[in-house]
Amino acid sequence: MTAIHQQVVLISTRTGGILSAWHVQTGTHLASFKDNSSGTNALCLLGQDYLVAAQAPKGALHFWTWHKDAVLQRCFAVEPITAVACSLDGVYCAGGGQSGSIYVWEVPSGRLLRSWPAHYKAVAVLRFSDDGAVLLSGGEDTVASAWLLMDLLDASASQSAGQAPQTFHSWSDHTLPVTSIHCGRGVSPVVITTSLDQTCKIYSLADGALLRSMAFPAALHSAVMDPAEHALHVGAADGRIFQVSLVGAPPEEDALAGNAMQADISMQAHDREWTALEGHTRAVTSLAYTVDGAYVLSGSDDGTVRVWESRSSQCLRIISAPNKAPVTAVIVLDRPPHLASGQGKYSRANGSDAGAGSTAPKRPQPLAPFCKFMGMPGTGQPWEGPPVVLDGSHRYRGRVLQTGLLDGTALTNLHSSGAQPVDLLKSELSVSAPSRSHAAHESSASSHAADSSAVAEYADAQLRAENENLKWQLAQTKENVVQWQQLHGELHAFCVDKVLKRART
Repeated sequence: MTAIHQQVVLISTRTGGILSAWHVQTGTHLASFKDNSSGTNALCLLGQDYLVAAQAPKGALHFWTWHKDAVLQRCFAVEPITAVACSLDGVYCAGGGQSGSIYVWEVPSGRLLRSWPAHYKAVAVLRFSDDGAVLLSGGEDTVASAWLLMDLLDASASQSAGQAPQTFHSWSDHTLPVTSIHCGRGVSPVVITTSLDQTCKIYSLADGALLRSMAFPAALHSAVMDPAEHALHVGAADGRIFQVSLVGAPPEEDALAGNAMQADISMQAHDREWTALEGHTRAVTSLAYTVDGAYVLSGSDDGTVRVWESRSSQCLRIISAPNKAPVTAVIVLDRPPHLASGQGKYSRANGSDAGAGSTAPKRPQPLAPFCKFMGMPGTGQPWEGPPVVLDGSHRYRGRVLQTGLLDGTALTNLHSSGAQPVDLLKSELSVSAPSRSHAAHESSASSHAADSSAVAEYADAQLRAENENLKWQLAQTKENVVQWQQLHGELHAFCVDKVLKRART
Protein backbone atom coordinates (compact mmCIF):
# COMPACT_ATOMS: atom_id res chain seq x y z
CA MET A 1 0.00 0.00 0.00
CA THR A 2 1.35 3.38 -0.93
CA ALA A 3 1.71 6.09 1.66
CA ILE A 4 -0.97 8.28 0.14
CA HIS A 5 -3.72 5.76 1.02
CA GLN A 6 -2.75 5.68 4.69
CA GLN A 7 -4.99 7.69 6.97
CA VAL A 8 -3.25 10.35 9.07
CA VAL A 9 -4.74 12.35 11.92
CA LEU A 10 -3.43 15.79 12.86
CA ILE A 11 -3.74 16.67 16.53
CA SER A 12 -3.48 20.27 17.69
CA THR A 13 -3.24 21.31 21.33
CA ARG A 14 -3.87 24.53 23.19
CA THR A 15 -0.54 24.37 25.07
CA GLY A 16 2.66 22.41 24.69
CA GLY A 17 3.71 23.91 21.36
CA ILE A 18 3.37 20.69 19.33
CA LEU A 19 1.22 19.86 16.31
CA SER A 20 1.52 16.10 15.80
CA ALA A 21 0.60 13.62 13.05
CA TRP A 22 -0.39 10.02 13.81
CA HIS A 23 -1.27 6.92 11.82
CA VAL A 24 -4.98 6.24 12.32
CA GLN A 25 -4.93 2.46 11.90
CA THR A 26 -1.81 1.73 13.96
CA GLY A 27 -1.58 4.70 16.32
CA THR A 28 2.04 5.28 15.31
CA HIS A 29 3.47 8.77 15.71
CA LEU A 30 4.66 10.03 12.33
CA ALA A 31 5.69 13.67 12.64
CA SER A 32 5.61 16.76 14.81
CA PHE A 33 5.47 20.44 13.93
CA LYS A 34 6.89 22.97 16.34
CA ASP A 35 5.64 26.24 17.81
CA ASN A 36 1.90 25.70 17.83
CA SER A 37 -0.59 26.81 20.48
CA SER A 38 -3.83 27.17 18.57
CA GLY A 39 -7.34 27.28 19.95
CA THR A 40 -10.52 25.53 18.89
CA ASN A 41 -11.47 25.93 15.20
CA ALA A 42 -8.12 27.64 14.58
CA LEU A 43 -6.35 24.96 12.47
CA CYS A 44 -7.05 23.99 8.86
CA LEU A 45 -5.41 22.58 5.75
CA LEU A 46 -4.23 25.09 3.16
CA GLY A 47 -4.40 23.35 -0.20
CA GLN A 48 -2.23 20.26 -0.56
CA ASP A 49 1.08 21.56 0.71
CA TYR A 50 0.50 23.68 3.84
CA LEU A 51 -1.09 23.95 7.26
CA VAL A 52 -2.22 27.18 8.87
CA ALA A 53 -3.12 27.81 12.51
CA ALA A 54 -4.06 30.92 14.44
CA GLN A 55 -1.97 31.35 17.58
CA ALA A 56 -4.32 32.72 20.22
CA PRO A 57 -1.70 34.00 22.70
CA LYS A 58 0.47 35.67 20.04
CA GLY A 59 -2.17 36.89 17.60
CA ALA A 60 -0.22 35.42 14.68
CA LEU A 61 -0.87 33.01 11.82
CA HIS A 62 1.66 30.18 11.55
CA PHE A 63 2.20 28.20 8.36
CA TRP A 64 3.88 24.80 8.02
CA THR A 65 4.76 22.57 5.11
CA TRP A 66 4.72 18.79 5.31
CA HIS A 67 8.45 18.16 4.95
CA LYS A 68 9.61 20.58 7.69
CA ASP A 69 8.83 20.65 11.39
CA ALA A 70 9.65 24.35 11.82
CA VAL A 71 7.29 27.20 11.05
CA LEU A 72 7.55 28.14 7.39
CA GLN A 73 5.95 31.59 7.64
CA ARG A 74 4.50 33.92 10.27
CA CYS A 75 1.93 36.61 9.55
CA PHE A 76 0.06 39.07 11.74
CA ALA A 77 -3.38 40.60 11.39
CA VAL A 78 -4.66 43.83 12.88
CA GLU A 79 -6.12 41.84 15.79
CA PRO A 80 -5.80 38.33 17.27
CA ILE A 81 -7.40 35.71 15.02
CA THR A 82 -9.70 33.23 16.77
CA ALA A 83 -10.92 31.10 13.84
CA VAL A 84 -9.43 30.09 10.48
CA ALA A 85 -10.83 28.43 7.35
CA CYS A 86 -9.45 27.89 3.83
CA SER A 87 -11.15 27.06 0.57
CA LEU A 88 -10.59 23.56 -0.77
CA ASP A 89 -8.36 24.75 -3.62
CA GLY A 90 -6.17 26.75 -1.22
CA VAL A 91 -6.72 30.09 -2.98
CA TYR A 92 -8.61 31.91 -0.22
CA CYS A 93 -8.04 31.99 3.53
CA ALA A 94 -10.52 33.50 5.98
CA GLY A 95 -9.81 34.52 9.56
CA GLY A 96 -12.18 35.64 12.29
CA GLY A 97 -11.10 38.16 14.92
CA GLN A 98 -11.91 38.79 18.55
CA SER A 99 -13.85 41.93 17.61
CA GLY A 100 -16.20 39.97 15.34
CA SER A 101 -14.59 41.03 12.07
CA ILE A 102 -13.77 38.57 9.29
CA TYR A 103 -10.73 38.89 7.01
CA VAL A 104 -10.33 37.22 3.61
CA TRP A 105 -6.86 36.86 2.05
CA GLU A 106 -5.76 35.75 -1.38
CA VAL A 107 -3.15 33.10 -0.58
CA PRO A 108 -0.98 33.23 -3.75
CA SER A 109 -0.50 37.02 -3.57
CA GLY A 110 -1.04 37.63 0.15
CA ARG A 111 -3.47 40.50 -0.48
CA LEU A 112 -6.18 41.25 2.06
CA LEU A 113 -9.24 41.27 -0.19
CA ARG A 114 -11.97 42.09 2.30
CA SER A 115 -12.57 42.80 5.98
CA TRP A 116 -15.90 43.64 7.56
CA PRO A 117 -17.68 43.48 10.94
CA ALA A 118 -19.58 40.21 10.70
CA HIS A 119 -20.51 39.59 14.35
CA TYR A 120 -21.04 41.68 17.46
CA LYS A 121 -18.73 39.45 19.48
CA ALA A 122 -15.74 37.23 18.73
CA VAL A 123 -15.90 34.88 15.75
CA ALA A 124 -15.97 31.32 17.09
CA VAL A 125 -15.86 29.24 13.90
CA LEU A 126 -15.43 29.63 10.13
CA ARG A 127 -16.11 27.07 7.40
CA PHE A 128 -16.06 27.07 3.60
CA SER A 129 -18.58 25.03 1.68
CA ASP A 130 -17.20 22.10 -0.29
CA ASP A 131 -17.31 24.04 -3.58
CA GLY A 132 -15.82 27.18 -2.00
CA ALA A 133 -18.78 29.36 -3.00
CA VAL A 134 -20.05 30.07 0.52
CA LEU A 135 -18.27 31.11 3.72
CA LEU A 136 -20.01 30.10 6.95
CA SER A 137 -19.37 31.89 10.23
CA GLY A 138 -20.53 31.47 13.81
CA GLY A 139 -19.95 33.88 16.65
CA GLU A 140 -20.27 34.31 20.36
CA ASP A 141 -23.22 36.60 19.62
CA THR A 142 -25.32 33.40 19.06
CA VAL A 143 -25.65 34.10 15.31
CA ALA A 144 -24.56 31.88 12.42
CA SER A 145 -24.25 33.45 8.97
CA ALA A 146 -23.60 32.41 5.39
CA TRP A 147 -21.72 34.72 3.01
CA LEU A 148 -21.43 34.34 -0.76
CA LEU A 149 -17.81 34.49 -1.85
CA MET A 150 -18.73 36.43 -5.00
CA ASP A 151 -20.15 39.19 -2.77
CA LEU A 152 -17.04 39.19 -0.60
CA LEU A 153 -14.77 39.56 -3.65
CA ASP A 154 -16.90 42.25 -5.30
CA ALA A 155 -14.60 45.23 -5.95
CA SER A 156 -17.41 47.75 -6.25
CA ALA A 157 -17.79 51.16 -4.69
CA SER A 158 -19.61 49.73 -1.67
CA GLN A 159 -16.54 47.69 -0.74
CA SER A 160 -14.22 50.66 -0.97
CA ALA A 161 -16.63 52.61 1.23
CA GLY A 162 -16.19 50.02 3.97
CA GLN A 163 -19.75 48.71 3.94
CA ALA A 164 -20.37 45.16 5.11
CA PRO A 165 -21.56 42.69 2.47
CA GLN A 166 -25.09 41.37 2.61
CA THR A 167 -25.51 37.97 4.22
CA PHE A 168 -26.75 35.08 2.12
CA HIS A 169 -28.42 33.58 5.21
CA SER A 170 -28.46 34.60 8.86
CA TRP A 171 -29.63 32.17 11.55
CA SER A 172 -30.38 33.42 15.06
CA ASP A 173 -32.10 30.38 16.56
CA HIS A 174 -29.44 29.74 19.21
CA THR A 175 -29.58 31.47 22.58
CA LEU A 176 -25.93 30.98 23.58
CA PRO A 177 -22.64 31.22 21.62
CA VAL A 178 -22.22 29.04 18.54
CA THR A 179 -19.36 26.56 19.02
CA SER A 180 -19.05 24.67 15.72
CA ILE A 181 -20.33 24.51 12.15
CA HIS A 182 -20.27 21.48 9.87
CA CYS A 183 -21.17 21.76 6.17
CA GLY A 184 -22.26 18.77 4.11
CA ARG A 185 -21.33 17.96 0.55
CA GLY A 186 -23.00 18.40 -2.80
CA VAL A 187 -24.68 21.25 -4.62
CA SER A 188 -27.35 21.69 -1.92
CA PRO A 189 -25.67 20.74 1.36
CA VAL A 190 -26.97 20.94 4.88
CA VAL A 191 -25.37 23.12 7.55
CA ILE A 192 -25.12 21.84 11.12
CA THR A 193 -24.53 24.21 14.03
CA THR A 194 -23.93 23.47 17.71
CA SER A 195 -24.14 25.81 20.65
CA LEU A 196 -23.64 26.07 24.38
CA ASP A 197 -27.43 26.20 24.69
CA GLN A 198 -27.39 22.37 24.36
CA THR A 199 -29.02 22.36 20.93
CA CYS A 200 -27.92 21.25 17.48
CA LYS A 201 -29.67 22.64 14.43
CA ILE A 202 -29.67 21.50 10.80
CA TYR A 203 -30.30 24.04 8.04
CA SER A 204 -30.58 23.90 4.28
CA LEU A 205 -27.88 26.02 2.68
CA ALA A 206 -29.94 26.48 -0.49
CA ASP A 207 -32.95 28.25 1.05
CA GLY A 208 -31.85 28.73 4.67
CA ALA A 209 -34.75 26.73 6.09
CA LEU A 210 -34.46 25.07 9.49
CA LEU A 211 -34.78 21.35 8.78
CA ARG A 212 -34.33 19.89 12.24
CA SER A 213 -33.56 20.94 15.79
CA MET A 214 -32.24 18.60 18.48
CA ALA A 215 -31.69 19.20 22.18
CA PHE A 216 -29.23 17.27 24.36
CA PRO A 217 -28.52 17.07 28.10
CA ALA A 218 -25.21 18.98 27.91
CA ALA A 219 -23.59 21.93 26.17
CA LEU A 220 -22.26 21.07 22.70
CA HIS A 221 -18.82 21.85 21.29
CA SER A 222 -18.45 19.92 18.01
CA ALA A 223 -20.37 18.04 15.32
CA VAL A 224 -19.59 15.89 12.28
CA MET A 225 -21.50 13.74 9.79
CA ASP A 226 -20.29 10.51 8.23
CA PRO A 227 -19.32 10.70 4.52
CA ALA A 228 -22.71 9.26 3.49
CA GLU A 229 -24.50 11.76 5.77
CA HIS A 230 -26.50 9.00 7.44
CA ALA A 231 -25.29 9.58 11.00
CA LEU A 232 -24.46 12.63 13.09
CA HIS A 233 -22.00 12.72 15.98
CA VAL A 234 -22.11 15.61 18.46
CA GLY A 235 -19.46 16.25 21.12
CA ALA A 236 -20.64 17.48 24.51
CA ALA A 237 -19.09 19.35 27.42
CA ASP A 238 -19.42 16.37 29.79
CA GLY A 239 -17.22 14.15 27.58
CA ARG A 240 -20.00 12.20 25.91
CA ILE A 241 -20.48 11.89 22.14
CA PHE A 242 -24.10 11.73 21.06
CA GLN A 243 -24.85 9.72 17.94
CA VAL A 244 -28.05 10.52 16.02
CA SER A 245 -29.40 8.74 12.95
CA LEU A 246 -30.31 11.05 10.09
CA VAL A 247 -32.14 8.31 8.18
CA GLY A 248 -35.87 7.89 8.63
CA ALA A 249 -38.57 10.07 10.09
CA PRO A 250 -37.42 12.73 12.58
CA PRO A 251 -38.77 12.67 16.14
CA GLU A 252 -41.80 14.69 17.13
CA GLU A 253 -41.37 18.39 17.65
CA ASP A 254 -42.24 18.20 21.33
CA ALA A 255 -39.22 15.99 21.84
CA LEU A 256 -37.02 18.71 20.37
CA ALA A 257 -38.45 21.79 22.04
CA GLY A 258 -37.95 23.20 25.52
CA ASN A 259 -34.94 22.99 27.77
CA ALA A 260 -32.37 20.22 27.86
CA MET A 261 -33.97 18.29 30.75
CA GLN A 262 -37.37 18.16 29.07
CA ALA A 263 -35.77 17.10 25.79
CA ASP A 264 -33.82 14.33 27.53
CA ILE A 265 -36.96 12.96 29.20
CA SER A 266 -38.92 13.17 25.95
CA MET A 267 -36.18 11.40 24.02
CA GLN A 268 -36.13 8.59 26.55
CA ALA A 269 -39.86 8.26 26.09
CA HIS A 270 -39.32 7.88 22.35
CA ASP A 271 -36.76 5.07 22.82
CA ARG A 272 -34.00 7.65 23.03
CA GLU A 273 -33.29 9.07 19.59
CA TRP A 274 -29.59 9.30 20.39
CA THR A 275 -26.98 6.93 21.77
CA ALA A 276 -23.98 8.08 23.79
CA LEU A 277 -20.33 7.12 23.34
CA GLU A 278 -18.64 7.43 26.72
CA GLY A 279 -14.93 7.53 27.44
CA HIS A 280 -13.72 11.11 27.58
CA THR A 281 -13.68 12.85 30.94
CA ARG A 282 -13.83 16.44 29.68
CA ALA A 283 -15.37 18.38 26.80
CA VAL A 284 -15.15 16.89 23.29
CA THR A 285 -13.80 19.80 21.26
CA SER A 286 -13.29 18.21 17.84
CA LEU A 287 -14.70 15.34 15.77
CA ALA A 288 -13.60 13.91 12.42
CA TYR A 289 -14.44 10.94 10.21
CA THR A 290 -12.03 8.92 8.11
CA VAL A 291 -12.51 9.10 4.35
CA ASP A 292 -14.10 5.65 4.15
CA GLY A 293 -16.38 6.30 7.12
CA ALA A 294 -15.05 3.32 9.08
CA TYR A 295 -13.79 5.33 12.05
CA VAL A 296 -14.72 8.51 13.86
CA LEU A 297 -12.06 10.31 15.88
CA SER A 298 -12.73 12.56 18.85
CA GLY A 299 -10.43 15.05 20.57
CA SER A 300 -11.04 16.23 24.10
CA ASP A 301 -9.82 18.66 26.72
CA ASP A 302 -8.66 15.62 28.71
CA GLY A 303 -5.61 15.44 26.40
CA THR A 304 -6.59 12.31 24.46
CA VAL A 305 -7.87 11.41 21.01
CA ARG A 306 -10.07 8.32 20.77
CA VAL A 307 -10.59 6.22 17.64
CA TRP A 308 -14.12 4.77 17.51
CA GLU A 309 -15.38 2.16 15.08
CA SER A 310 -18.45 3.66 13.47
CA ARG A 311 -20.41 0.38 13.16
CA SER A 312 -19.93 -1.03 16.65
CA SER A 313 -19.35 2.32 18.44
CA GLN A 314 -16.41 0.71 20.24
CA CYS A 315 -13.25 2.60 21.17
CA LEU A 316 -10.37 0.87 19.40
CA ARG A 317 -7.43 2.92 20.63
CA ILE A 318 -6.50 6.01 22.59
CA ILE A 319 -3.86 8.46 21.38
CA SER A 320 -2.39 10.74 24.02
CA ALA A 321 -1.59 14.25 22.91
CA PRO A 322 1.95 15.55 23.57
CA ASN A 323 2.30 16.65 27.20
CA LYS A 324 -1.36 15.67 27.78
CA ALA A 325 -2.36 19.14 26.62
CA PRO A 326 -6.03 19.88 25.82
CA VAL A 327 -6.84 18.89 22.23
CA THR A 328 -8.32 21.71 20.15
CA ALA A 329 -8.43 20.22 16.64
CA VAL A 330 -8.52 16.78 14.99
CA ILE A 331 -8.13 16.60 11.19
CA VAL A 332 -8.11 13.32 9.23
CA LEU A 333 -6.60 13.14 5.75
CA ASP A 334 -4.70 10.84 3.41
CA ARG A 335 -1.04 10.72 4.27
CA PRO A 336 0.77 13.49 2.37
CA PRO A 337 3.51 12.14 0.09
CA HIS A 338 6.08 14.56 1.55
CA LEU A 339 5.39 13.81 5.21
CA ALA A 340 8.65 12.45 6.61
CA SER A 341 9.00 9.63 9.12
CA GLY A 342 10.91 10.22 12.31
CA GLN A 343 10.27 13.95 12.10
CA GLY A 344 9.95 15.95 15.28
CA LYS A 345 10.79 15.54 18.93
CA TYR A 346 8.27 12.79 19.70
CA SER A 347 8.72 10.69 16.55
CA ARG A 348 9.27 6.95 16.68
CA ALA A 349 9.72 5.75 13.13
CA ASN A 350 9.17 2.08 12.45
CA GLY A 351 9.61 -0.23 9.53
CA SER A 352 6.08 0.16 8.21
CA ASP A 353 6.69 3.85 7.61
CA ALA A 354 10.00 3.44 5.85
CA GLY A 355 10.36 5.12 2.51
CA ALA A 356 8.27 8.19 3.28
CA GLY A 357 9.57 11.24 1.49
CA SER A 358 11.14 14.17 3.32
CA THR A 359 11.89 16.45 0.38
CA ALA A 360 9.92 19.48 -0.72
CA PRO A 361 7.40 19.16 -3.56
CA LYS A 362 8.75 20.16 -6.95
CA ARG A 363 5.92 22.59 -7.62
CA PRO A 364 4.34 23.71 -4.34
CA GLN A 365 1.28 25.86 -4.33
CA PRO A 366 2.01 29.61 -4.23
CA LEU A 367 2.10 31.05 -0.71
CA ALA A 368 2.85 34.72 -0.03
CA PRO A 369 3.05 36.63 3.28
CA PHE A 370 -0.37 37.92 4.25
CA CYS A 371 -0.89 41.67 4.17
CA LYS A 372 -1.99 43.33 7.37
CA PHE A 373 -4.12 46.05 5.78
CA MET A 374 -6.30 46.37 2.70
CA GLY A 375 -4.79 48.19 -0.27
CA MET A 376 -1.32 46.72 0.15
CA PRO A 377 -0.15 45.20 -3.16
CA GLY A 378 1.25 41.98 -1.71
CA THR A 379 4.02 40.20 -3.57
CA GLY A 380 2.83 41.02 -7.10
CA GLN A 381 2.21 44.15 -9.10
CA PRO A 382 -1.27 45.75 -9.00
CA TRP A 383 -1.99 44.74 -12.60
CA GLU A 384 -0.83 41.15 -12.13
CA GLY A 385 -3.02 38.25 -11.11
CA PRO A 386 -2.01 35.70 -8.49
CA PRO A 387 0.34 32.87 -9.52
CA VAL A 388 -1.36 29.54 -10.16
CA VAL A 389 -0.18 25.92 -10.16
CA LEU A 390 -2.71 24.05 -12.27
CA ASP A 391 -2.01 20.55 -10.98
CA GLY A 392 -2.12 21.68 -7.38
CA SER A 393 -5.52 23.31 -7.30
CA HIS A 394 -7.58 20.21 -6.53
CA ARG A 395 -7.28 17.35 -4.11
CA TYR A 396 -6.25 13.90 -5.25
CA ARG A 397 -6.90 10.47 -3.86
CA GLY A 398 -4.53 8.06 -5.53
CA ARG A 399 -4.64 8.93 -9.22
CA VAL A 400 -8.25 10.08 -9.14
CA LEU A 401 -8.98 13.79 -9.29
CA GLN A 402 -11.90 14.68 -7.03
CA THR A 403 -14.01 17.41 -8.59
CA GLY A 404 -17.65 18.31 -8.68
CA LEU A 405 -18.03 17.56 -12.40
CA LEU A 406 -16.37 14.17 -12.73
CA ASP A 407 -16.32 11.28 -10.28
CA GLY A 408 -12.75 10.51 -11.22
CA THR A 409 -13.66 7.28 -13.03
CA ALA A 410 -13.18 8.75 -16.48
CA LEU A 411 -9.86 10.30 -15.48
CA THR A 412 -8.65 7.02 -14.01
CA ASN A 413 -9.53 5.18 -17.22
CA LEU A 414 -7.80 7.90 -19.21
CA HIS A 415 -4.54 7.46 -17.26
CA SER A 416 -4.64 3.68 -17.34
CA SER A 417 -5.54 3.30 -21.03
CA GLY A 418 -3.34 6.09 -22.35
CA ALA A 419 -6.25 7.61 -24.25
CA GLN A 420 -6.17 11.16 -25.56
CA PRO A 421 -8.32 13.99 -24.14
CA VAL A 422 -10.33 13.93 -27.39
CA ASP A 423 -11.42 10.38 -26.56
CA LEU A 424 -12.51 11.54 -23.12
CA LEU A 425 -14.52 14.35 -24.71
CA LYS A 426 -16.20 11.91 -27.09
CA SER A 427 -17.07 9.61 -24.21
CA GLU A 428 -18.61 12.51 -22.28
CA LEU A 429 -20.56 13.64 -25.34
CA SER A 430 -21.78 10.10 -25.90
CA VAL A 431 -23.31 10.16 -22.43
CA SER A 432 -25.17 13.43 -22.97
CA ALA A 433 -26.08 13.04 -26.66
CA PRO A 434 -29.75 12.34 -27.46
CA SER A 435 -28.78 9.23 -29.40
CA ARG A 436 -27.67 7.56 -26.16
CA SER A 437 -31.07 7.71 -24.52
CA HIS A 438 -32.93 4.79 -22.98
CA ALA A 439 -34.65 3.97 -26.25
CA ALA A 440 -31.33 3.62 -28.04
CA HIS A 441 -30.25 0.87 -25.67
CA GLU A 442 -33.20 -1.21 -26.83
CA SER A 443 -32.46 -0.84 -30.55
CA SER A 444 -30.62 -3.29 -32.80
CA ALA A 445 -26.87 -3.62 -33.34
CA SER A 446 -27.06 -1.75 -36.63
CA SER A 447 -28.72 1.25 -35.02
CA HIS A 448 -26.03 1.20 -32.33
CA ALA A 449 -23.36 1.47 -35.01
CA ALA A 450 -25.23 4.33 -36.67
CA ASP A 451 -25.57 6.10 -33.33
CA SER A 452 -21.85 5.69 -32.66
CA SER A 453 -20.95 7.27 -35.98
CA ALA A 454 -23.42 10.10 -35.31
CA VAL A 455 -21.85 10.71 -31.93
CA ALA A 456 -18.38 10.79 -33.48
CA GLU A 457 -19.53 13.29 -36.11
CA TYR A 458 -21.16 15.41 -33.42
CA ALA A 459 -17.96 15.41 -31.36
CA ASP A 460 -15.86 16.33 -34.40
CA ALA A 461 -18.22 19.20 -35.19
CA GLN A 462 -17.94 20.46 -31.64
CA LEU A 463 -14.15 20.31 -31.78
CA ARG A 464 -14.05 22.15 -35.10
CA ALA A 465 -16.32 24.87 -33.74
CA GLU A 466 -14.15 25.23 -30.67
CA ASN A 467 -11.05 25.39 -32.87
CA GLU A 468 -12.57 28.20 -34.95
CA ASN A 469 -13.49 30.08 -31.79
CA LEU A 470 -9.94 29.81 -30.50
CA LYS A 471 -8.58 31.06 -33.82
CA TRP A 472 -10.88 34.09 -33.64
CA GLN A 473 -9.76 34.82 -30.08
CA LEU A 474 -6.12 34.56 -31.17
CA ALA A 475 -6.70 37.04 -33.99
CA GLN A 476 -8.37 39.47 -31.61
CA THR A 477 -5.49 39.13 -29.18
CA LYS A 478 -2.96 39.87 -31.91
CA GLU A 479 -4.89 43.00 -32.90
CA ASN A 480 -4.91 44.15 -29.29
CA VAL A 481 -1.17 43.56 -29.05
CA VAL A 482 -0.58 45.73 -32.12
CA GLN A 483 -2.72 48.51 -30.66
CA TRP A 484 -0.87 48.37 -27.34
CA GLN A 485 2.46 48.50 -29.17
CA GLN A 486 1.35 51.62 -31.05
CA LEU A 487 0.20 53.28 -27.83
CA HIS A 488 3.48 52.37 -26.19
CA GLY A 489 5.41 53.93 -29.06
CA GLU A 490 3.38 57.12 -28.91
CA LEU A 491 3.84 57.35 -25.15
CA HIS A 492 7.59 56.77 -25.49
CA ALA A 493 7.87 59.45 -28.17
CA PHE A 494 5.91 61.91 -26.04
CA CYS A 495 8.15 61.29 -23.03
CA VAL A 496 11.32 61.72 -25.09
CA ASP A 497 10.19 64.75 -27.09
CA LYS A 498 8.26 66.64 -24.43
CA VAL A 499 9.09 65.55 -20.91
CA LEU A 500 12.84 65.03 -21.24
CA LYS A 501 13.33 68.21 -23.26
CA ARG A 502 11.51 70.27 -20.64
CA ALA A 503 13.58 68.66 -17.90
CA ARG A 504 16.83 69.51 -19.70
CA THR A 505 15.82 73.10 -20.32
